Amino acid sequence: MPIQDQAGVRPLDSSDELDEARLEAIGFIFHGSIPLEDVKKKAIKAGTNLLHFARCAKLDKVGDEEVAIWYRSISIAKVHLDETIGQNRWKWCKICEREITQKILNER
Repeated sequence: MPIQDQAGVRPLDSSDELDEARLEAIGFIFHGSIPLEDVKKKAIKAGTNLLHFARCAKLDKVGDEEVAIWYRSISIAKVHLDETIGQNRWKWCKICEREITQKILNER
């Protein structure tokens, strides 16, 4: 599924675009590697293929060689990442995962 065809999904092609998305602090940002079709999937390195809140401080450590994609919502991100990366081949940043879990617990 091409990224451009989806509302709420935008590739971040430069570090300036990543900085701008983080400054706006709206949505979620994925960083990692997208496997090519018909190529055997390689092992995932620790610290890659992570989904973050746009304001997460861990995004400062994203390498230039990694793909970065902005998502408007969690549901859009999950569907897109499951289709392009594969289920169980991406995960939440540990800090962001704790934050979202705490937010859910506080709402009860």
